[in-house]
Amino acid sequence: MPLLRNLLVSAARRIAADPEVQARAADTYEHHVKPRLAVAREEFRDLAAEVDPVKDPLTFAKRVGQRIRDVNKGG
Repeated sequence: MPLLRNLLVSAARRIAADPEVQARAADTYEHHVKPRLAVAREEFRDLAAEVDPVKDPLTFAKRVGQRIRDVNKGG
């Protein structure tokens, strides 16, 4: 198993050092991940405005969980 792990780590390092892979990763982050994070941040902020996570963490957690389930359903 250590041999397999070493091979996988070595392959991952070579892939991560590839400038083309780095450029594609940066593009994916800027065009796909970053906009979704901004939307999620706003939704999280809205949920925190509705229910104070410090004063009522259980209700807050339930609402966050429900929102995650709604998003995963496609709603």
